[in-house]
Amino acid sequence: MLSYPVHKLSKMKAKMAAFNLLVFSGCSLLITVATYFVNLWLFFGNEQFSPTDLLFIEGMICFIIGLLLLLGRGGIGPTSRRAAILSALAGAVFGEDTVGPSEIYRRDAWKPKGFTRLALILMIAGAFMILAYFLTL
Repeated sequence: MLSYPVHKLSKMKAKMAAFNLLVFSGCSLLITVATYFVNLWLFFGNEQFSPTDLLFIEGMICFIIGLLLLLGRGGIGPTSRRAAILSALAGAVFGEDTVGPSEIYRRDAWKPKGFTRLALILMIAGAFMILAYFLTL
């Protein structure tokens, strides 16, 4: 028997998901700010590239690497890749095991371990870097 009513459990899951997204966004924002200051420090007097131009390139690279890390986490066919990725993302956000597309794919590769979280952080950091580039135009 559950010790909490059902509506409180869903509120707890929503709070945990919001907290995880806040942590991922915070890490991504720190990566973006650190990357900008490193670019500013290294390429301040360069006439070819400004630090914000490099931020756009690095943002694209971070986003693509994060996407590739998400896609390369299990070696499944293209028909069930979408369901497995959504299952891994839901598991990373909610912090618990989720039901995968079938029992064949329920293994350690689809639990929200480091690569899935790293991929989400890189994708969010890439989006922040691209956003910072377009805000400084």
